Amino acid sequence: MAGLQKYTVQEANNLQVYTGYSSQTITVDDDDADNAGTNWLTSGDGPAKEVTFVPFSGDATAVIKIWLKINGGYGDPITVKFDDFPITFNNLLIDQVKLQSDSGDSTAEVFEVISFH
Repeated sequence: MAGLQKYTVQEANNLQVYTGYSSQTITVDDDDADNAGTNWLTSGDGPAKEVTFVPFSGDATAVIKIWLKINGGYGDPITVKFDDFPITFNNLLIDQVKLQSDSGDSTAEVFEVISFH
């Protein structure tokens, strides 16, 4: 009987094999200078193959901007209303995410960010 073998990196990417997961609570406010986020490269988890944003509390009319850091650089923000969550991004190798709220009030939006690596 053959022993269990790990997938190569390419096989794991092709098959969306996850070797671990992490979860982090992020509180987002409307301060443009302070974008809340995660960094899976410095935490040792490696790039996330799938990321799910689950809302806990916040202003239902808030507009949330999400930046994905892929291959060392951020793209344009993805703009989503708070009511449109939960959202999942998959089939990407995401190094880091940042979130910002444009709700314009003192209510902070709270998300649980679940990442699969």
